[in-house]
Parts: sequence; C-alpha cells; structure tokens
Amino acid sequence: MDLAIIPECFVDTNLLETLVPPVTRYNHQKGCGTVAKVMKQHFADRFALGIIDKDKNEVDYLKEFTVACQVGPLILHRHRNLARHHYIIQISPAMERFILDSAASVNISLSDFDLPEDLDQLRKVSKSVNSKYDERFKRLFIAMRQAGANDLIRLAGWVSYLKEATYQTDMEVLEKI
Repeated sequence: MDLAIIPECFVDTNLLETLVPPVTRYNHQKGCGTVAKVMKQHFADRFALGIIDKDKNEVDYLKEFTVACQVGPLILHRHRNLARHHYIIQISPAMERFILDSAASVNISLSDFDLPEDLDQLRKVSKSVNSKYDERFKRLFIAMRQAGANDLIRLAGWVSYLKEATYQTDMEVLEKI
C-alpha cells in the first residue's frame, strides 16, 4: 500500500515518512507530471494518492479531478470517476512556503534546526536529494506537529486516513480532519 502514496519531491517524502511512517517506503517521484504518469500507468485500477505542489502549469491529469476539500494551503482532489480511487493533495503554492508558514504559525524558527529562514535558501536545501533523509527536517516536522501546526497535522491526517480507507473513503470524514 505504501507504494500507492506518491510524493513529488524529496522533502515531501521526508515529511510524509516522518509524520505517517510507511511499512516499507513511499513511491517518491520527481515532478508533478511524473506523479500523474505513475498514477495513471501503474495504479490505473488501484488506489493511488499523489502529493504535489501547486505549480504555475497545472498537470493535465488534474482536469479529470474535482476539488473535494480545500483548507488553507491544502487542496484535496478526487478523481471524477468514483470507481477510480485516485486522489491528489496539492500544496499551494509549494512545499517550502508550506513549511515556512506552518512553522511560523506555531512560532518555530527554522534556524533552531540549522535550516534557512529565507525562502530561496530553503528551496536550495529542500531540492537536494539529501533532503529526503535530512534529520534537520525530520526534527523540524516532529516539533511542528507537537506544537500543533494545523496545516501540517491536516496533511498528515489526510494521508493517514486515505492510506487506511483506500476504497472506502468517506469525504465527510476527510473534511473534518
């Protein structure tokens, strides 16, 4: 089931593996288009959950989805064909801004974790392959969850619920998370 969870970038994978630990590993892919391609080709008749940034250029596959729930920077899309159990969580505008805003919402300074507070500098660190395993991010994500960062907790809750419910998803439950 873990391979049906498909995060777009290295720091997304670190966040998900820290907050919703997989039994094996998540199916990290590079780029929104690749996430969509893997969902369509490898999970055509099975449950799949993509986690992507809301880029300037929307992924064509999103045209087949409707917005099921939107709260703050998180947008949950559900495939229009309800027999196809595909979901995409978009983080708007992107993961680095999400991290900065979530940390600020609970008065956590990234510099306390030896991470840059500047968006461009954070982007450079998070785009590195090493960010998937970076302990500084892991400690930051745990601290943010413990401090009650609502958007981060909601993201983890959505992923956890969808991972467990897969084919019996109740949208009312998701909306309450």
